[in-house]
Amino acid sequence: MPTLRRDRGNAWMARALVDGQQVASRLFPPGKKYGPEWRAAKLWEEEEVRRYRTGRAQQETPTDLELFLAWGNKYLHHAERTLGRSTFVEKCTVMKAFLKFCAERNVTALAQVGAPLALEFLSGIEQEKGPDRANRYRKNMLTAWKWGRLFVEGFPLSEPFAQVPLFPVDRGERYVPPEEDVVSVLRVAKGQDLVMLLTFFFTGARRGEVFRLSWQRDVDLEAGKIRLVDHKGRDRRERVRWYDMHPELLKALRWWHEVRPCKVDNVFMQTHSFSSLGLPFTQRMHFMERICRKAGVKPFGFHAIRHKSAALVFQAVGLNGAQILMGHSRATTTDIYVRSCGLYSDQGEILAALGQSSIGQAAEDLLKNFMPHEQQSHEAYCNQTDVTSVVQ
Repeated sequence: MPTLRRDRGNAWMARALVDGQQVASRLFPPGKKYGPEWRAAKLWEEEEVRRYRTGRAQQETPTDLELFLAWGNKYLHHAERTLGRSTFVEKCTVMKAFLKFCAERNVTALAQVGAPLALEFLSGIEQEKGPDRANRYRKNMLTAWKWGRLFVEGFPLSEPFAQVPLFPVDRGERYVPPEEDVVSVLRVAKGQDLVMLLTFFFTGARRGEVFRLSWQRDVDLEAGKIRLVDHKGRDRRERVRWYDMHPELLKALRWWHEVRPCKVDNVFMQTHSFSSLGLPFTQRMHFMERICRKAGVKPFGFHAIRHKSAALVFQAVGLNGAQILMGHSRATTTDIYVRSCGLYSDQGEILAALGQSSIGQAAEDLLKNFMPHEQQSHEAYCNQTDVTSVVQ
């Protein structure tokens, strides 16, 4: 409503108010109330308020391209906070490749992403990097698209990547070493290396699960139990599994707990130099290749030991026993490892199956005859404060 300003020569002051706040003002010539000058001031107020609100709405409503880029950035920020470093890097690679692909084709809106575009993108990956990598890209894009539908306002309800079928992959048979080769490797392993390999065998654990083991959280030497943690649950949620330890594994871990050169919380640690002494492993590149060469056997990796453990349990007690050992939510996942089916088995049968194998039987002799006792503690060289902060 225009205001008469006597201090301005009886001019009419027009003010545009939005939510009680003045966003603009202007003086109009003097005149009678409801006269031409007053009506002009009133009309200006209404037009200014309308123009301000329209401009603000345009600012608050993102363009198609802004929504597209915001989805990618927000999802990667979520992945960085909730996923491991290697998984985050993989998702960055996939998202950047997809955004670049869309930019080259002038695709600037999420609504333009349909099944044909998704197929073209993944087919290009398949031609360049192979079908297995294309399927990994498909899996990552499925997850990112699902996240966008849940958490990005205005996101399309379509599922373009779900409509693209998996690319056929001729994987062949994964190499699983014979029992005698595993025993040969164990015979040349010493100290921590031997304990770590036995941990892989008796738990069927993944590499990261073993590297992350903590004395305080994950190993109960009195109760003879060990805890494994992964992020294979729905939406990458953390899953925790407690297992009974085989007596030989319990014996090995008790020994290592006593003689370990640095009294830190992580079970397995770097010992190759004083500067890194006590730090947990993040990877052990070429370790299995070197120890297999030393043992004179065909090279195999940590994951092959997991496969071997699953095969032994399956042969003895069936699919369900292997599923429990491997920590799979679905038996169909375990079936990829064992290619068959079976009945439910408890953990006692699982441990018995592992212990009755030639590898398990060799473990007792290995721990007696080959485990070094001359290791001296180097605790004085270990900055436990720094190591503990890194572990945490």
